[in-house]
Amino acid sequence: MYREVLRSSEEHKGRLKTDSLQRLHATHNLIELLSAKHPGIPPTLRDDRLSEETEQLRQHYMTKYDSEVADAHQALQPVLQNLKELKRKVNLNAPWWLDVVEKASRSANDDDLVSRIKNELTSSYKQPANKLTMADKFRDARGLQLLLTTQMQDLLKSQKTVRDAVKSLEGPASTKVIDEVTICHLRPMRLPLNNCVFCKADVLFIDYESKLFSHTVKGQTAIFEDMIEDEEGLMDDRLPTTSRGLWAASETERSLKAVLSFAKVKRMDPALLEEGNTFMELFDNWKKEYKVLHEYWMVLRNHVSAIDELGMATERLRVRLPDEPKPKLLHIIEPHEVEQNRVKLLNDQAVAKSQLQKKLGQFLYLTNLEKSQDKSTGGLNPEPCPICARPLGQEWAVLICGHCFCNECIAIIVEQYSVGSRRRAIQCAICRQTTAHGEISYVFTTQSSSQDQDVPVKGSHSTKVEAVVRTLKKIQVADPGAKCLVFSTWLSVLDIIAKALFDNNMEFSQINGIHKPTFVHKFLIKSTIEERMQAMLKTADKSITSTTMKHSEAAVLTVADLADLFTEDAEHLE
Repeated sequence: MYREVLRSSEEHKGRLKTDSLQRLHATHNLIELLSAKHPGIPPTLRDDRLSEETEQLRQHYMTKYDSEVADAHQALQPVLQNLKELKRKVNLNAPWWLDVVEKASRSANDDDLVSRIKNELTSSYKQPANKLTMADKFRDARGLQLLLTTQMQDLLKSQKTVRDAVKSLEGPASTKVIDEVTICHLRPMRLPLNNCVFCKADVLFIDYESKLFSHTVKGQTAIFEDMIEDEEGLMDDRLPTTSRGLWAASETERSLKAVLSFAKVKRMDPALLEEGNTFMELFDNWKKEYKVLHEYWMVLRNHVSAIDELGMATERLRVRLPDEPKPKLLHIIEPHEVEQNRVKLLNDQAVAKSQLQKKLGQFLYLTNLEKSQDKSTGGLNPEPCPICARPLGQEWAVLICGHCFCNECIAIIVEQYSVGSRRRAIQCAICRQTTAHGEISYVFTTQSSSQDQDVPVKGSHSTKVEAVVRTLKKIQVADPGAKCLVFSTWLSVLDIIAKALFDNNMEFSQINGIHKPTFVHKFLIKSTIEERMQAMLKTADKSITSTTMKHSEAAVLTVADLADLFTEDAEHLE
């Protein structure tokens, strides 16, 4: 089986691309079977190269994910360096906002400061009725000091836990971590457990995000302020689609900005204002760090997923050993499940072979069709019919295997060499694959007319409208005094053609309606199938009108109606 897969991959590599993991699966397991000297698998000359090919497939598959990890790590470094430089300029142990609140209290401006912050937190934002906002959690300057200090401590604590969690995920993943992630959410037996190191880090990110950002609403529409997308446009895939990558400023950040604004209005110490500006710049860089750090977490997670993909690619279905515990992985089965899995795999193999043949047939058909569209051949297919050796020309038949024959030869095969119990299929004269009569495709091409291409049509129009205008222009060139009548049931079509004629500077008159009574006379031969057909159509039309059904061919006549038509005709002949 594995040799058959590799042989098929080599045979069709110029036409079809084999999945690298599928090839790895076949190569790796073939090596194991050869090493075990499994009976029924004779060695070949290329077996010595299988190990080298397996390693190349592994490295090629992991190249993309290794590169993503390296790029994400590199993108994180300048952000961390900027944070390090800004952190040197501020004192987080004795923060600037405490000094501003103290100065406001000493100058009896603390009520003004509290009022400013409450207005900032409550204005322009409609919070849910059952949610307690930051403005409800303090009443005076002392309460504000305590609240800001507590919230900043919580934020920095969450920040440290997230950084430590991501730091612990760096480097090559251990077998223990890979197994843990596999059982947790990559290949869970039932529902995802969400208890591996990556899932735990995700929970920490969510907690940190809730302190660093805020999703507020104004009326019924989400408001996202202070957008922090950088030049790379990094996006957070965990957020809902409607808000992905966009966050509003948190209540903590808005309160600190209000404190800084108050200090500027009151013209406080310039050094204090400078430290406040630096701190707000630091806060903004924390938000940028969150995005880049979360991107780094995602590529580390994807890297482990890729390693697990390689693991799955090298596994094969096997029976649980007698002393082996009950399996937690799907590729280990019980002895009584062998037969049903064997039958299933044989069916899968038959279906896959059938699909492969169809794909190869489609490829061959498209290749021949491409040749027929070659301008140098004038729309003619130069390939010879495999039976009579005459060029296929403008009309030929295509079987589901993709092989093409002229219509004359196919007609002979259908008439004289059909197969099956009901003789409703034929076998390809080349590959012997069976094709039902109804699955034979007939191709009709027309020689390209250089004369048509020489008549330019101005404007952007549909193919049909362009053909109408081109035809009219050809008539005009051949006979300048000729007049043409273009009519359509739909007035909108006439409007479209009128615009196309106007774009091409052609004189025309448009008549959109008939005002005089119009009569249509239809002549039928009495006592013939023509008369019965007309009567049946009238009956069906009345039925459709009365039942307000949608008019369609299927609703007009049924198979039974047609059978009655020919039955009555046969009785009349008798």
